[in-house]
Amino acid sequence: MKYKVCLIVDNPLRDLEGITLIAWHLAKQNISCFIVPMYCQAFDVLSIKPDLILVNYIRPNNVNLLMRYKKENIKIAVLDTEGSPGNDMDYFAKLISKIKHRNILDLYCLWGNDQYEAFKKNNVFKNDIITITGCPRYDFCSEPYSKTLPKVLDGSNFILINTTFPIGNPKFTKNHKFEEQAMIDMGHNKIFAKQYTKDSIEACKKMIEAVSNICKMFPQTKIILRPHPFESPEPYKTLNSYNNFEIRQEGSVIEWLNSCDVLLHLNCQTAIEAVMINKEPVSIEWINTPTLKSQAPPEIVSHTPKNLKELKALIHSIINTKKLLLKKDLIKSREALIRSRLFSNDGNSSLRVSDAINKILKLNTNQIECNFNKTIKYKKSLKQTLREILGYNLFHKVRKIIQGNKSEFRRKEKSFSNSDVSKIITRLNQTTINKQLITVFPINTKDLSIPRLFSNQTIKVTNEK
Repeated sequence: MKYKVCLIVDNPLRDLEGITLIAWHLAKQNISCFIVPMYCQAFDVLSIKPDLILVNYIRPNNVNLLMRYKKENIKIAVLDTEGSPGNDMDYFAKLISKIKHRNILDLYCLWGNDQYEAFKKNNVFKNDIITITGCPRYDFCSEPYSKTLPKVLDGSNFILINTTFPIGNPKFTKNHKFEEQAMIDMGHNKIFAKQYTKDSIEACKKMIEAVSNICKMFPQTKIILRPHPFESPEPYKTLNSYNNFEIRQEGSVIEWLNSCDVLLHLNCQTAIEAVMINKEPVSIEWINTPTLKSQAPPEIVSHTPKNLKELKALIHSIINTKKLLLKKDLIKSREALIRSRLFSNDGNSSLRVSDAINKILKLNTNQIECNFNKTIKYKKSLKQTLREILGYNLFHKVRKIIQGNKSEFRRKEKSFSNSDVSKIITRLNQTTINKQLITVFPINTKDLSIPRLFSNQTIKVTNEK
C-alpha cells in the first residue's frame, strides 16, 4: 500500500521550501505527498483523506478542525512554526499543555533540546508522541541544500534589514486590535498581549527612524528591508525617498541572508539563521523593550551596538573585513544555542521529520482510532458543515458575495503555484547521488475521495513517472 500524506503550508515565503524538502524525502520513501495551502486544508484534506496530515500548529483555534480529521481516522502530526519561541520555553509549553483534546496528536516534532525538556517538564504529551527533529527550513543553511540557493540582486552587495512587527503592523488583519485579540485567543495573558502590542507599534516607528539614518550613513550601499511575512510593508514606504532603499518580500529569507553582507534586525529569529549560514547579525537593541525581548530568540547570537555611532562602525567593519574575528565565547554561545534550540545545523532536520512520519504511518493504530472515535466529543461547526455541503467552489462564491474581495487578499498572499514547488524540487533533485528523481505530478480524481471538496490548489509530490 502506498501511503498518502498532506503537508500544510502556513506562509509560503517562510515555510514552502522546508515543507517541500520534507515531501521530497517522503516521496523518495515511496509516499505520495500533497502540499496544501493553509486556507484550503479544511476542504482538501477531507477530499484527499490521507493517512496522515502534518499541520503547522495546534492551538485552541484549530483543535476542532483537527478533531474533524481524526474522525476520518487520519493520523495527525505537528511541526510547529513556533518551535523556538522567545526566551521562555516553559511559557510556550504551558500554553500547549492547556489545550483541551491535545492528545488527539500522534506525533509532535520538536525543534530542539530546550523545547523537548520544557515539554517533558510540563507533561505536555506522552513521551512516545514527541521527538526532536530540528526545523526543516534551516536545512537550506547547510550543504548540499545551501548550494542550490538562487542568488538575489544579481550578486550585488547589500545590507539586509529584517523587521518583525506583525502584531503592531499586521498585513492580513484590519489593525493591531485584531492581532492583540488573536494573541489572547492563542492563550496569552490579556495584560501581556496589550503591552506587547503597544511596544510593537512603538518599536516599528523607531525602526523606521533607525533605517532612515542607516540609509543616510551608507548612501552608496543598497539597503534591503524585508518585512515579516505577516507584516504590512506600507509604513516602510516612507523610506522609498532614499535612492538606495528597497522593500522586498519575495523568495525565502535564507536566499536573502545567503547573499547579504550583514543582517540588521530586532528580536528576529532570522538572526539564528544568519549565524547558521555564516553571516553576522546585528540587533538594533536600543529600541528594544523587556516585553518584546521575552518573545525573541536570545540576543547572544547578535552583535548589540548601543547607538547609531557604534552601529555604523560595526557595519563598516563587517563589510570591509567580510569575516569578523569573533571572540571564542561568542562562538561557543552560538554553537550552544543552535544545539539547544535547533538540535543541529547538519541539514538533516527534514529527513528526521520524514523518518518520524514514516514510523507513525507504519504503526497499526486502527483499534486505537476506533476506540477514540467512540469517545471523541467532536461538534461540527456551522462553517465546516457548510463547507462540506457546498464544496469548495460554491462555498467560496457565497463567501465572496458576503465578504467581498477583501477576503481574497489573505488567501492570495498565502497561495503558491505548481511552478513554485517545481522549482524547489528541481533544485533538490540536483543534490541527489542516485537517479531517483522526484516530480510534481498532476492530481486526478483517483487521488480524491470527495472531488467536489477539492480546491485545485494543492500540489502533489511523488516518485511516480
